[in-house]
Amino acid sequence: MRRVGQLLMALGLAVGVLVALAMAAHLGVAGAPWLINVALAKLGLISAGGLMAGGAVTLRLARRHEQRQLGSQSAP
Repeated sequence: MRRVGQLLMALGLAVGVLVALAMAAHLGVAGAPWLINVALAKLGLISAGGLMAGGAVTLRLARRHEQRQLGSQSAP
């Protein structure tokens, strides 16, 4: 589970960086109105945040699971 969390966080970072670079370079969908391009950029940033949040939650769940396993092993 830990690897899945790390993968989700890395994927969120990659999506966020790519969207930020596209915004800085004024790239967008050719032929689409500017409002559509702005909406797509916002959706990209929201999805990056969602991926990173999902990765953080997954890492926290994995850490809790590991702590519970360690606690149950030390009990007599």
